[in-house]
Amino acid sequence: MEQTAVEKKFGKYVMASMITMFLQSAYSMIDGLFVSNLIGDTALSAVNVAWPIIAVVTAIGTGVGCGGAVMMSTKQGEGKNEESNIVRANVILALLASSIVVTILFLILLTPLLKLMGAEGELLRLSQIYGRVMLTGGVLQILSCGLTPLLRNDNRAVSAMMIMVGGLFANLGLDFVFMYVFHMGIGGAAGASLCAQLFTTVCCLMILCTKKTDPIRLSQFMIRKEYWKKIFKTAVSPFGISLTPSLLILCHNVACLKFGGDLAVNAYALISSTVGSYRVLLIGVAEGIQPLASYAYGAHDFHAIRKIRNKAVITAIGVSFFLFIFTIATARFYPVIYGYEGEAADLGYHAVMVTAAQLIFTGLVRVTNSFFYSVGKDRYSLFMIYFDPLIMTPLTIMILPRIFGLDGIWITAVVTQFILNIVAFGMFASHEKQMRRLEAKEDAVADIAFAGKLQ
Repeated sequence: MEQTAVEKKFGKYVMASMITMFLQSAYSMIDGLFVSNLIGDTALSAVNVAWPIIAVVTAIGTGVGCGGAVMMSTKQGEGKNEESNIVRANVILALLASSIVVTILFLILLTPLLKLMGAEGELLRLSQIYGRVMLTGGVLQILSCGLTPLLRNDNRAVSAMMIMVGGLFANLGLDFVFMYVFHMGIGGAAGASLCAQLFTTVCCLMILCTKKTDPIRLSQFMIRKEYWKKIFKTAVSPFGISLTPSLLILCHNVACLKFGGDLAVNAYALISSTVGSYRVLLIGVAEGIQPLASYAYGAHDFHAIRKIRNKAVITAIGVSFFLFIFTIATARFYPVIYGYEGEAADLGYHAVMVTAAQLIFTGLVRVTNSFFYSVGKDRYSLFMIYFDPLIMTPLTIMILPRIFGLDGIWITAVVTQFILNIVAFGMFASHEKQMRRLEAKEDAVADIAFAGKLQ
């Protein structure tokens, strides 16, 4: 991509990333639709309870892939295309190594983790079945999530999106075959997701190996320890972005079990399957700017960085308000779509309506997270990403339900996202001052160099 036209690619990258992220998250949503209607709402809760564990696996793939993609784009911005290709090969090696370790570890820890989250009885049994099948295919999950950012940063954002579309239809068709035709139950839902991720992985590798410009070559697979160190260091931020929703699900599930039992867990499962899926679109806006921001950062193009940042903030806020209005307008249909009845349907609808306001504030938070790790401000990004799920939400969710009952659980995300918006504005103001100082310094150096030439 040309430096002078970097910000002009904003719409293409952001739209493709939004669709890709939504489709990537749709695997669990489609599984939830099938299991809730063909098995029951307990099965939907089982998917929701097991998903935070599965999400750690997918987050590792996303983190390593995005961490390497940032390094690739920065090298490209510096004009070092061959080094960028070697980084790409090292990312693939890092993905494979991570997948082996993670798959073994989480298969061993699955049942203890499910029990730690409060699952028992039929909920525990179904969660174990779903989790074991999904974790057995951990290699596919990590590769499918980690290769997509590489395509995006290789100027193949639309190709990545189309692959995810194909994977989604594969998942949808196989869910029907495995669960409706062969009656394979919740394990069939997990198997369908893995088959779809196999499709995604194969397609990504084929494009990377056969593309006309800078295809993957065996000679590029030279292990560089310094690259691995940088990849995993940067990966901490996108890993957190991908994992945060699942950490929040974990916190809310524990609170639901404590204050409302299985009925409250079912209500939060409806939130996760609807509002939670919409929030992924906002992550798509944020991740779409990463290749552009990293390229501009590598090229020291401060004008482009500002343009990308400002467009991302405006877009995210606009999408946030649209999603909030859309959720309020369609909330009445969600319990019916997911097969909820009676008290479960009433509580689920009420929960969605109360928590929908979080969407207004989520967009800016997501853009802040991704923007700062894309331009080398890892500390800003890490604070925004991890402060919420590790400190703010656990504290808030301990207090609010004691005051407002179950409504305290539903409004927790609204409160925390509002506070993070205030923090985000402060960070952007601070970063703008830093960029102005860097610009002034570079201008001074350029003036001295120009004066030297005149002499």
